[in-house]
Parts: sequence; C-alpha cells; structure tokens
Amino acid sequence: MLTGGILLIMGLVRCHPFQKRALLGHWGGTSLTAQGDSLALDPSDIHLTFLSKNRYEFLGTLKYKEQGTFRLEGNLLYTLDTSRAKAKEKAVEILMLSKDSLHFRMNEDGQERILKLKKLPKH
Repeated sequence: MLTGGILLIMGLVRCHPFQKRALLGHWGGTSLTAQGDSLALDPSDIHLTFLSKNRYEFLGTLKYKEQGTFRLEGNLLYTLDTSRAKAKEKAVEILMLSKDSLHFRMNEDGQERILKLKKLPKH
C-alpha cells in the first residue's frame, strides 16, 4: 500500500507544471551548448524578460530581438513573436526553473541546444 502511494506522489511531482510567477523577471544567459559542446558566442549577450500579462522580450546575439506573448503548458514554454508578421509559435522544454536558474532544451535545425540562464536583479 505504501509503495503505491509513493509511486502516485512521484507521478504527481513529475507532472507538476512550472509556475508562471517563478518565471517572471529578468534572466541573463550563462551557457549555450549544442550537442553538448559550447558554442563560440558570449552567452551573456542573451537576455530574456518575462512580464505580467503573459508578455516576454528576448535579446539575443547579433542584436536579434523579439517580443510577444508566452504561455506555459506543463514543462513546455510557448512563445509567439508578435513583433513580426507571420511569426509561428515556438516551444522549448523547461528542464529546470528555480528562484535563480532557468534551463531550456531547444531544437534548432535538428540539433539539441541547452540554454542556461540566471535571474538578474531588477533594473
């Protein structure tokens, strides 16, 4: 009986969705890898801000910018860049979200990428 209860609790923990309030704030890149190897770029150029009312802003390398709406569904983060016409919704997997760390798994052109960010102070 105890074993079944433990399995049920473990299943609930695994499926527990990330909380939006933990995502809100300003995040800065600390690491970006592709297929386990670091990419030749400065991850501190990557900034991601999640605002109330499901809005986000992204600043990447080479001055790439986007902004739009986001939603959480379990461990998936969906974003839609509303600053560009005909933009498609993108999804990334949240691997970890704590008060000071955020890790994503992404797929770009068939390659797995892991982006790690840290929470930045309010500005």
